[in-house]
Amino acid sequence: MIRVEGLRKSFGDVRAVDGVDLHVERGQVLVLLGQNGAGKSTTLRCLGGILRPDGGLIELDGLRLPDRLDEIRGRLGVVPDQARLYGRNTAIEYLDHFGYLYGVPAGLRAKRIADLLERFDLADRTDTILAAYSRGMAQKVALIRATLHSPDWIFCDEPTAGLDPVAAADMRRYLSEQRARGAALIVTTHVLSEAELMADRIAIMRHGVVVTGGTLHELQREAEAGRRFSVRLSRTLEDPEPLRQWLREQTVAFEITSEAITYSLPWDASISDRADFAAELQKRLASAGAPYFALEEQQVSLESVYLKAMDEPFATRAESPPPPARTVSGIGALRMFGSLRTQGRLLRHSLPFYVSSWWRRGDLSWVLYLNAFVLLLVAGTSLFGQLPGVASVVAQRFTGGAALQAGLLLPLFFMSFALLESIKSSIGIWWEKAQQSLEVLLYTPIDDPSLIWLEVLPGAVVSTVWVTLWMAAGMGLLSLFGQAAPWDLLPVFAFVAAVTAYWAAMGRMLGFMLFPREGAAGGAWSFLLSPVSAAVADLPLALFVFRSPLAIGSLLLPITACFALTVLCGTTFDRERLMETGIGRTRRRRVWLPLTVVRRNAAAIVAGLLLAAAPAGIAAAVTSNAGLHSWNEVIGSAGLSNGDPASAVAYAPIVTTDSSTTSGTTIAAAGLAGIVATLALMLALVVVSFAAFFLLGVPALLGLMAASVVWGTQLGFGTSAPLQVWLAGAGGIALLALALNTGAALPIYWSLVFGSGRRLDRLREAWSGYWSLYRGIVIPACALFGVTVFRLLAGG
Repeated sequence: MIRVEGLRKSFGDVRAVDGVDLHVERGQVLVLLGQNGAGKSTTLRCLGGILRPDGGLIELDGLRLPDRLDEIRGRLGVVPDQARLYGRNTAIEYLDHFGYLYGVPAGLRAKRIADLLERFDLADRTDTILAAYSRGMAQKVALIRATLHSPDWIFCDEPTAGLDPVAAADMRRYLSEQRARGAALIVTTHVLSEAELMADRIAIMRHGVVVTGGTLHELQREAEAGRRFSVRLSRTLEDPEPLRQWLREQTVAFEITSEAITYSLPWDASISDRADFAAELQKRLASAGAPYFALEEQQVSLESVYLKAMDEPFATRAESPPPPARTVSGIGALRMFGSLRTQGRLLRHSLPFYVSSWWRRGDLSWVLYLNAFVLLLVAGTSLFGQLPGVASVVAQRFTGGAALQAGLLLPLFFMSFALLESIKSSIGIWWEKAQQSLEVLLYTPIDDPSLIWLEVLPGAVVSTVWVTLWMAAGMGLLSLFGQAAPWDLLPVFAFVAAVTAYWAAMGRMLGFMLFPREGAAGGAWSFLLSPVSAAVADLPLALFVFRSPLAIGSLLLPITACFALTVLCGTTFDRERLMETGIGRTRRRRVWLPLTVVRRNAAAIVAGLLLAAAPAGIAAAVTSNAGLHSWNEVIGSAGLSNGDPASAVAYAPIVTTDSSTTSGTTIAAAGLAGIVATLALMLALVVVSFAAFFLLGVPALLGLMAASVVWGTQLGFGTSAPLQVWLAGAGGIALLALALNTGAALPIYWSLVFGSGRRLDRLREAWSGYWSLYRGIVIPACALFGVTVFRLLAGG
C-alpha cells in the first residue's frame, strides 16, 4: 500500500507540489492526470526518494521515507518519462547490469531477461545496441528494467508516450499483469482514453494540488448531477408543457427540443426504476402523438470530468511557501571510509561494464594515437641520448644526470594521464549524466557512499593501469636505446597515478555538488580538471626522478587532499543536487562590478593585498638596507654562488628607441603581446585558484607570498637595476592581480577548511562570489597588466 499525506515540494519560489494526498492499495493502478507542470513527475520523484520533500508523509507498506529509503529502493521499479538507456550496450548487457544492481541472482536474472525479451518480441534483437532501437522498443526495455526484480511498487511516468497503438496496448497489458501479481502502480499520462482503460483510481492534479480524485464512477458522479439519457422523437411535440411539468417533478435535469429529449435521473436510481421511467415516458409521448424510437444512456466521459476540473476557479495561495523541513544530508567520514570494505563486488561488476561501454564509444582510439605519438618522441630522443636544442641545456642545468629521464618521463606521464582524464566522462557518474540515465541509477538500491565510490574507484583503477603501462613502455624504450631507465620508480608512478586519479574523481564528484547544471563555472571546472591534476602529479614525480630527499614528503599534500576531499564529498553529498534542474531560478542580470559582493568580501580582499604587501615590503627593505642591486649579489650574499664567473647572469644592454619613430608593425606586435599577456594571466589565475582548491588553498597562499618576496627584492634593487621597469612595473601589476585573485578565493579556502553545517551551500556561495569578483576586479587588473606590456613594448 502507498500512502501519501500532505506532500509538499518547492523549488525556490515555485510550489511544484502543494499538499498532495494519495492512497493506492496492492493490486491497484492509480493514474495521475494533469497538465504539463502540474507536479506529477515531481510527486513520483519524491515518492522514489531522489527528491527530498519539504513536508508531508510518504509510506510504502509501512516503510516511511526517508528513514527506510534503502529498503524501499530494492522493492521499487520506476519507468521515467524517457527510456534513458545506455546506447552502446545490448539489451542483455544493459538488463543484466541493472539486475545485478537490484540484487537479482545471476541464474534467475538470466532466465527473467530471456523470458521478458521473448514476451516483448525483442529476443531476435539481443545483438543490436540499444541506440538502434525504436522508441517503442526502448520503452519496452525500460519497462523490463523496472520490473526485472518483481517490485512491490511501480511508478511509470508517461510509459506509452509516443508509442503506436499496438505497442501501447502491449504496455497496458503488461502493467495489468503486474497489478494482478499484487503490485501497487502509479502511472502518469496525458491520454485520457488510456486512463479509462487501466485505472482503478484517478487523481487529477493542477498547480501541485490534487483537485479531484476517485474511481472513474465517482468522478463521473461528481461531474454530473445524475445519469443522462437521450430519446429521439418520431415527430415534434405540439404541446410540450404537460410533459415539461412531469419531467420537472421526476428528473434531476431535462431539456426538450424539437427532435429529442434529454433527461438525468439520480445516480442511485435502480435499473427497474430507470425502466419504469422509460416506459412511463413512452406512454406520455405516445398519448401526445410523438413516441420516441431510440433511447440511449449518454456516458459521462473522463474528458468532460478532466476539462471541468481544469475550468473550475483555482485559488492560489498568496503566502510564501513554508520553509522546507530540516533534514540531515551527507555522509559521515566514518561511514564513508567504512563503506570501502563493501565495494569489492560492485567494483568487479561495474569496471568491466563501464570499460566495455567506454571502448565502444571510440574515445579511447584518439587517446591511443596521441600517446603513441608521445612515445615515438621518447624513442627518438632516447636514440640521440639528449633532449633537442635549448631544452637540453636547461634540463642539464637544473637536473644534471637525470635530465633525459625527467625530460621524457614527466611529459609522458602528463600526457597519458591528462588525455585519459579528459575522456573520463565515459566512466561513472559523469558517464551516467552524459547518457541522461542518472535518474534511473538514483532509483536503484545503491546507497549514497557506493554512488560516490562508483565515480571514483573504476576510474582510479583504469588510470593507474593505463599510466603504468605507458610509463613502462617509455622506460622500456630508454633501456632499449642504452639509456638509464629508473625502473625502481615505476611503482611510484603507479602510486601517484592512483592518488591523482582518486583526487580528480573526487573533484568531479564535488563539481557535481557545486555546479550540477551547465554553465561557465561548471565548464571551467571540467575543462581545467584534467590538465591541473596531471600537472600537480608531475611535481612530486619530478622530485623522485631527481632523487630529492623531499620526494617522500611531497606525497603528503596530495594524500591529505585526497582524505580531505573524501570527507568533503561525503559531508556535502545530496542526491537531489545531482538532479537539480534550476526550477524556480531566474536569470539574474549580470553586473560587471558587483559592489555588493565586493563589500561582502572586503575583508578577504584586504587580506589578500596584505599577504602580498607585507612580504614585499619586508623583502624590499632588507634588499635596500643590504645595498644589493642585482640577483647575482643576492645569490652571493646567501652563499649559493659557486664562484664560477660563467654562472653569473649577463644582462644585455637596453637599447631605447624614440617612440616617434615606432613603426606600425611594432605597435601591432605590442598590441598582440598585450592581449596575449592579458589572457595568459587570466587563465593562469583561474588555474591557480582551481588547483589550490583541491590542495586546501596552500599553493595559492604560498605562491602569493613567494611572488611578493621576489617582487619586493626586485623593487629593492633601485632604479639602476636592469629591466627594472619591466620587472618592478609590469611585475607589480601582475602581483596585484594575483593578490586580488587570492583574496577573492580566500572565502573558498576558508569554507573548505573551517566550514561547518551546510558546507556545500557555503562553498557554492563562495565560488559564486569568486566568479563575480574575478569578473569585476581581477579581469580589470589583468587588462591593466596587458596595457602595461603594450605600453612598454610599443615605447621601446
